[in-house]
Amino acid sequence: MQINEIQLLSEDDFLPTMKNENRIWREKNVTDGYFESFDGSKLHYIKTVPNNPKACIVIVHGFCEFFGKYHEFIWYLYQLGFAVYMHEQRGHGYSEGKLPEHDLVHIDSYKTYVEDLHTFLKKIVNPETTNLKKILFAHSMGGAVSGIFLVKYPDFFSAAVMSSPMFKMLAMKKYNNMQKSLLKFYVRLFRKSKKIGAGQHHFTGIPDYKNSSTRSEVRFNYLYEQRIEDKHYQTAGATFGWAIASIDATKWLSENANKITIPIDIMTAGQDTLVDADGFKEFKENVPQAVFHNYPDSRHEIFNASDSTRKKYYMDLFKILESY
Repeated sequence: MQINEIQLLSEDDFLPTMKNENRIWREKNVTDGYFESFDGSKLHYIKTVPNNPKACIVIVHGFCEFFGKYHEFIWYLYQLGFAVYMHEQRGHGYSEGKLPEHDLVHIDSYKTYVEDLHTFLKKIVNPETTNLKKILFAHSMGGAVSGIFLVKYPDFFSAAVMSSPMFKMLAMKKYNNMQKSLLKFYVRLFRKSKKIGAGQHHFTGIPDYKNSSTRSEVRFNYLYEQRIEDKHYQTAGATFGWAIASIDATKWLSENANKITIPIDIMTAGQDTLVDADGFKEFKENVPQAVFHNYPDSRHEIFNASDSTRKKYYMDLFKILESY
């Protein structure tokens, strides 16, 4: 199928299509499984492979996300002829790594996320897609994970696209280095690593579209319905440990991003309240081959933006992927 033949869903089309045509497609063409990561943890993944795929796209999702958020996204990629692989990152979806408070996301270090991705590629993706070019797609937190991965393992992907990547967290903008060091000291001293972080919240079961990261209410509700129905999808807040690991990860990436050599496109949202735009400026300075695409009217989730912005985003993305 050609780019101009893809029927992008409008607000009105979305829900009936997802509950019928897309659901039927998923049942027939999407399979899932588990793999054992480097430390023995079992992580969940999904894959879909069309006949004679033109390339393989590996998705690295963001904070509190899971497969359900990408039902529409992956469907489009499949129609364009791409094989798509995605693992639910540790502590997300059906992957292991959750705390007893299952709605909190915790991690010791982003090195763990990176090694999970590395293991996924070695054990599942590469053996099944030997002759296919590999393209990385990362969103939000997945951008930080993927940036570190591209520095540490430069030979796995031929190109990358990052959507609203978390090169810097906006919530940390108000803190200087001394304050960040004091935060780390406080967390270690009082053993707060696995406790809910400042400003975070537990899953409430009460949807709040107005303060969400999307401008598509029907897509927001589609996802939230999945969260209500399945406790595996109820991740909602971060621990202090996750926050500290994120501070360390974005700092490391800013110091080492200049080692990324592959072509890379960055999609940014003009009304993003989660990631700091200063991180994009630093990344551009360190990675001169990076091409930036801005969507001024979008919130953090550009693939869930308003109709006009979302359609432009997808057409830009499809053209970028085809050019790779």
